Amino acid sequence: MKTKHEFVTHGDKTEFEPANWAMNTIARLPMRAPETKVDILIAGAGLSGLVSALECWRNGHNVVGILDRNQGPLYTGDLIILQPPALRFLTHWPDMLRELEEDRVDAPVFYRKHTGEVILGPTAPTYNDPEFLAERNGQPLAAPVQIRVRFYRMLLRQVAKIGLKVSYNQQVVKYFENEYAGLGGVVTKDGSIHMAHLVVAADAFRSASELLIAGKQMPTRSSGMSVYRTSFPTELALEKEAFRKKWGAMVEAKGKGVKEYWLGPGMHLGLFVSPEVTAFGFTPRDQFLLPSGTDPVESWDADVDPEDIIKVLEKVSDWDPAAAAIIRSAPKGTIVHWPLLWRNLRPEWTSKGGRVVQVGDCAHSNVPTSVSGGTMAIEDAVTLAASVRISCSAGEGRNAPLGARIYNLLRYQRVSCAQKMAFVNSQLLAATDWASIKQDPMQVRLRFPRWIFQHDPEGYVYEKYGQAFAHLTQGAPFQNTNFPAGHTFKPWTIDQVHQDIAAGKSAFDLLDGDWS
Repeated sequence: MKTKHEFVTHGDKTEFEPANWAMNTIARLPMRAPETKVDILIAGAGLSGLVSALECWRNGHNVVGILDRNQGPLYTGDLIILQPPALRFLTHWPDMLRELEEDRVDAPVFYRKHTGEVILGPTAPTYNDPEFLAERNGQPLAAPVQIRVRFYRMLLRQVAKIGLKVSYNQQVVKYFENEYAGLGGVVTKDGSIHMAHLVVAADAFRSASELLIAGKQMPTRSSGMSVYRTSFPTELALEKEAFRKKWGAMVEAKGKGVKEYWLGPGMHLGLFVSPEVTAFGFTPRDQFLLPSGTDPVESWDADVDPEDIIKVLEKVSDWDPAAAAIIRSAPKGTIVHWPLLWRNLRPEWTSKGGRVVQVGDCAHSNVPTSVSGGTMAIEDAVTLAASVRISCSAGEGRNAPLGARIYNLLRYQRVSCAQKMAFVNSQLLAATDWASIKQDPMQVRLRFPRWIFQHDPEGYVYEKYGQAFAHLTQGAPFQNTNFPAGHTFKPWTIDQVHQDIAAGKSAFDLLDGDWS
């Protein structure tokens, strides 16, 4: 029996049994590539894991299992921003393309002072400026936000429609590989062993794959922030007078919804309000947290009392009452307090023998202000599936490690650059020089760089595979072109970034090349 409001956070694991979805779907499935005879095992059923399963299937690979540590589908979270590259793969999947269009959130974007005063808006993300929409004609429209639970359920349905099942309560405690046998594998908490030609580690932070690939769990550093985040039915928020005063007319008129960023000293509130769903992410700097409050933990278990957030909010005066109203509307047991921890990026995402490969948060951490974490995770999945398809085009699983290494080569530098954008946007959202902002309101607009949103991850594999192959097998020169033009890539650490910011430097001004 689910507790009150648990429906918001936990799904029924039997809902997405393949037998419930596989009937009468053949005509709506994508054309599948010839079989590669590569067995793929996926650990983790988040965004990167599910898209890996779908794209591996479409590319002709044999997905032998999807293991997940949770008891069933986990719906905690709120909104995700998926830029155009993350949605390109949906052009191959007619059912999901239709569902994405049906659930499209055409919400205007506003930026406000914490007092409620509008700074900028209505506006849209940069990637939806008219000139960029025109050049993407025929591609799925990337809305300002996606409601995470709807997008996630869409992926679960499609996985079931192609006959794949997520096996829940299967926590992976060990990864291994046997190069002589040409296999990778995992051991789950119950002692079961699962093996395949290639194991995709998509089980996010603190994955046991770190021990195989790096020899240790990568240490974390605080980014100086944490985030309280949740989503819930709007009908709960309508009980609050301040909420109704601010957004009630839009809700009652069945409007498109609205996405807003409220900027305050040392904290910012991102929110989304529609007639059906309300969501928020409240991000204070660490110095504002309560000594006796709920500690941020890297877990999707929702255990925060809304009143704890109000106490943090009230450390800055003059918030518009609507901000407190939207926070108090969230039911107890639906709010996650997530620490925005940083893990310096490793260049190696594959095991020594190449039979275990990391994707998504398992390979690279992203904080929300990068506004590209979900995009990078899906790009990873698409890139890996296509790389392995080419490496195993002769129908032999023994070449899967080469595809994994080429994927790693194509992704590392791009992801590293995308991570740096987190610090640029973090400074924008912390801006409180109101006189300067009044003169130039556009300066608070979140940065969505062209080099990110104009990318075609699958096309890039076919463009660069031959050069990457020659580089890895013969030592030929190789240059990625999927990061800022004119940028000289150098590995970096969060310590260097913190030193620059502490010295009063602008994160954006420190970037060489064209990051626009």
